[in-house]
Amino acid sequence: MNNRPVLEILPQSVTGFFNEWQPRILALLSLSSQIALLLLGNRRKYKAEKWLRSILWVAYSPEDLIVAVFVGILSDCQGNGENPSQQLQAFWMPFLLLHLGGPDTITAYSSEDNELWKRQIPQILLQFGWAASKILRTSWKGKLLNILAGLMFLAGLSKSCEKTLFLKSGSKGHLRKPHPVARPADDTDSPDDTDSHVSSSISASNTNVDPTCRCPGHIYTDIVLEPEGNRPSFPDDVLEWDRPNRPIYPDTVLEWNRPNYAAFTRGCDFNGTPGCHCSCPSESEECEIVNIPSPESEKSEEVIIPSPPSRNKTIPDADLLEKADQFFPKFKRLFADVALYWTDLEQSKSFFQNISSAEAYQVVEIELGFMYDVFYAKRVAVYDEFSFLLRFINLLVSISVLLSFWIIDKHEFQYVDLIITWLLLVEAILQEIYCIILMCSSERTENWLNKRKKTGMTRIYQAISSCRVPFLFPDKKRWSDSMGQCSLLSNSLENFHIVVWKMLSEVWNFCISLMSEMLSEIWNFFSICLEDEDCSKNSSVVRVPKFLKILIFEQLHEKSRTASNNKKTKKFSAHKGESALENMKCFSELGWSLGEEFDENILLWHIATELCYYADLKRNYSISVENSNCKASKLVSDYMLHLLVNRPNMLPNGMGEIRFRETCDEARKFFLSGNIKDKIQACEKLLQVNTKNRQPKEKEEKNCMSVLFNACLLAQSLQLLEKEMEWNREKKWEMMSDVWIEMLSYAASQCPSNQHAEALGQGGELLTHVWLLMAHFGLTEHSQGPRTCNRVSLLRLQNADEQSGCGSGFSSFPWEFLCS
Repeated sequence: MNNRPVLEILPQSVTGFFNEWQPRILALLSLSSQIALLLLGNRRKYKAEKWLRSILWVAYSPEDLIVAVFVGILSDCQGNGENPSQQLQAFWMPFLLLHLGGPDTITAYSSEDNELWKRQIPQILLQFGWAASKILRTSWKGKLLNILAGLMFLAGLSKSCEKTLFLKSGSKGHLRKPHPVARPADDTDSPDDTDSHVSSSISASNTNVDPTCRCPGHIYTDIVLEPEGNRPSFPDDVLEWDRPNRPIYPDTVLEWNRPNYAAFTRGCDFNGTPGCHCSCPSESEECEIVNIPSPESEKSEEVIIPSPPSRNKTIPDADLLEKADQFFPKFKRLFADVALYWTDLEQSKSFFQNISSAEAYQVVEIELGFMYDVFYAKRVAVYDEFSFLLRFINLLVSISVLLSFWIIDKHEFQYVDLIITWLLLVEAILQEIYCIILMCSSERTENWLNKRKKTGMTRIYQAISSCRVPFLFPDKKRWSDSMGQCSLLSNSLENFHIVVWKMLSEVWNFCISLMSEMLSEIWNFFSICLEDEDCSKNSSVVRVPKFLKILIFEQLHEKSRTASNNKKTKKFSAHKGESALENMKCFSELGWSLGEEFDENILLWHIATELCYYADLKRNYSISVENSNCKASKLVSDYMLHLLVNRPNMLPNGMGEIRFRETCDEARKFFLSGNIKDKIQACEKLLQVNTKNRQPKEKEEKNCMSVLFNACLLAQSLQLLEKEMEWNREKKWEMMSDVWIEMLSYAASQCPSNQHAEALGQGGELLTHVWLLMAHFGLTEHSQGPRTCNRVSLLRLQNADEQSGCGSGFSSFPWEFLCS
């Protein structure tokens, strides 16, 4: 038998058809993927559907593989460069390289892609270098086609490099670096104008500032207006701002962080010099954050730096947009686990304590929308000159290539290849136009226009924004504004009804075990694993109601007012419901239900909440059930169980999934023995369980992790509060809602930052919004509070220059430096 290649086993017509259509199929696949990413890439910002993430993954993943296979096909056909079809197919290569850069709507599918940005560099060098060598070695008749391919090749290279830069900017290493925000080039207040408005008069004996209010490590100065001729002068290198672009408002108290001590002490000898006092406060001294009154208003309790008034009334929510843009550069470091300056927290805390809950949530939504752009999209705006210029150059190049290809003699090319070529050209032009419209109508551009009084540019913005067709362009929603719901009782009851179906499915799965193993890996990636199907099918999604947001805001607002220092702040962040029980004076009765295992606490209170809810519902207590605290308790209870079952990585480490399954199994057995078929009947039977001789958290078996009957004991204890402590039902539900909101806050503070980042790409989570809202209220563990002094403090008294003999550059001013 003669040895023949494997491909010769197939008929010659089949192999010829495959070789002819292989590059065409690859080009169409790349084109389809690019269109899907362009139209759907930004929609996952406010849509949590799994089918959307599946489509995006299928469109995002194979781009590198398509280019590699296409270049390989070109190298196989290198000897047939005189073939017109292969000449035109080689012209497609720059367009596939252009697709590697991707549209502005998506740069990364997950946050891990940003951490692997360094891999993009060798990939770009290899792919573009290999493609360039193959294109240049291909013998083409038309010189104009060579020039057109070269132009598109450069456009694709620029987009790929730009994508790599955006991936780098979304990595944690880049977020950890301090990035001073530069003042806009054409801002209304230039640095010179700012200096002309303000002069410093610093005195250690100023009666307006209580010396006991001073915190180590910071200089407190009174900003006053003085005539230009009377302004004191001092070296610029002495006053070194921690954030040079920080806005200066006259007649307010500012804090200057990190003064340049080296410049101050240059040429001075403080060893025994008269007029200089050395002191080292004890490390046990506790420094509290104190709001210092303004010289103009001694009666005011705190200084609030007002946001500048909106300058462009055509921009919706312009003031909140500008405030969110001001907070964003500081608070985005939370996603990199970087501690925030306590001065930034105090400024944010003062602002959020004096606005409504709706405005607070709107500022948080805008900031998280900006953060989504950092991780998953190209955050471009009109004022970004490089990005704006690059898109217009790529647009002009694409239009020029299309017009030039129009005049080329095309009679040698096949009709199918011409159609694909025209599709690639038109798609390249429409993609640039699409991205320019998105860029001109983005919130960053709106904020930039809000700071300027340019009616002409505003009209252009309105005209471009009107081009956003709802079907083609994503909505301006910032997140899904929804919360998942999962009920343990519903899961147990429904599983009871489908026992027969599960038995049949197990037999079927056993028969096709090999195939199911292969498919399960794919299904697991799409988050529709067969193993979790019983849990996820009982999960639903509801919109986050306004009253729930208000309850969360009010509790965080109250805690922020009582958190006077960093120690108390961390204490509040560690509460899992204990504070709510202590405030209602029922900790001795219910404190046992809040143990160390957070997942166990969630299951206990979830089952108890459902039992109390349906018990009140059966008694026709419609007023109690319709109460906002009752609704909030039920919503947060189901939401926390949804996180425990479907998003366990967002909660503290534990054995929640095992506890959930064992509790469901025990509930299923209990319902099966009593022939229970609905929730109200199930709750009635569970509340009738005899728990008199049962100790709290007692286990039925040694290795049993079910919490069903402990939850029954907790529910009965909650119901007894109405009799023993003479509570009404409204007070009971108020206490339960406070416990659930405290548990929600604890879960938000303990959730890893990378999980918050992942949630942004899946429609957003209420937990992430609560986390950032807590940070704005100062209730975060990632804060750098004022430290106790462990270094010598230098106190220079007024007129000490005459006695110390220091240099003259700044000796005429009284200074107080307190080193942290």
